[in-house]
Amino acid sequence: MKNRLVTILMLLLAGLVSASAANFATKRLQSIAQCLTLPSVDTLKNAASYSYQYRGKQLVVRANRYGEIEHIGLALFPKEMTELAPSPVYDFLERDLLERQLPNLDGELKHKLQSEHLTFVVGNANTAFSFNGTENFSEERVDLKKYRVTWTRNGREVLKISFDMDIEMLTGCNAIELEEQFLRRLKRHQMTETADEIDLFPAQAKTYVAQGDSFLIREMRNDLFFENDKTGWHLSDNAEAPTTTLSNMMLSAQFRGNPTLQLTIDKYGYTAEKATVPYKSLLNMAVEDGCTPYFGIKERKDDGTYTGTLMLVNRRGGYVHMLSAVVPAATLANKGNGNITGRLYVYIPMHNVSDKFFQQNKK
Repeated sequence: MKNRLVTILMLLLAGLVSASAANFATKRLQSIAQCLTLPSVDTLKNAASYSYQYRGKQLVVRANRYGEIEHIGLALFPKEMTELAPSPVYDFLERDLLERQLPNLDGELKHKLQSEHLTFVVGNANTAFSFNGTENFSEERVDLKKYRVTWTRNGREVLKISFDMDIEMLTGCNAIELEEQFLRRLKRHQMTETADEIDLFPAQAKTYVAQGDSFLIREMRNDLFFENDKTGWHLSDNAEAPTTTLSNMMLSAQFRGNPTLQLTIDKYGYTAEKATVPYKSLLNMAVEDGCTPYFGIKERKDDGTYTGTLMLVNRRGGYVHMLSAVVPAATLANKGNGNITGRLYVYIPMHNVSDKFFQQNKK
């Protein structure tokens, strides 16, 4: 009996040591791992593991490309589904429904759970532990505002949840941690291949405008401007057309120039942090996260410098990143190869902004 108790104690301690040795993307995930005493999580590298269980229910623990644990939750969604129809609600629901059943969860985290704007319309957190794999999942949303998700079994609703599109709640991070995460990710971001979705170019034309749409005001747009020369069709980078070149540079990672962004990030608590990164890293990372870019020119100064505002709108995350940019004339004259100075505000929440605000600005 004594040997059995010693063995159990050693296993629990091994789990705690493993959890503390592992790197976690968020403080919340570290607390969850310690609650569950998960063994060997420090060995996961850019992969997901389904070997863990809690109360007889399979868990998913996933590491990112840097070996950090970026997700712990109930295994509710098959990999095929998450890849075919990506959504930020998958990780949130898997983590949140698990957290609500952890009796030894950190007191501060329990308080955060209780204050979340989340309503169980049908069922409760414990319902997820009765799932047998025959349930169908559906998601409804009002962009930038709210989600409603439903699980049905044999045509009957067994679990329905309504919640705000609040990025702090979805990620389990407060504003300070979100800012820290954003800057850390931006500094080490690796570019991925992207392509602008363009219809067939007109046969005989020399220029073409790929019409986008607007956000908040009609001047905040994401049209792309193309030209046709001896190299073929490409995004315009003509110094004699600085406004179209500027828009292309700010909106598309396919732009041929590679401007450097001298960045100041305004942070919570009236602090700021500086960084120098390729501008395309900011744009590419935001688009990877599901953001749609919009850009509006504010003014042209006498020396040819342009100022403008970039808004990176995440309609599924309920937030906007906003960059106030200053682009020297020399950068535009050199086809976008030069410097941009910018001041960035990240994760501006939109779920609690009144619809009247949108209507007034549209007008």
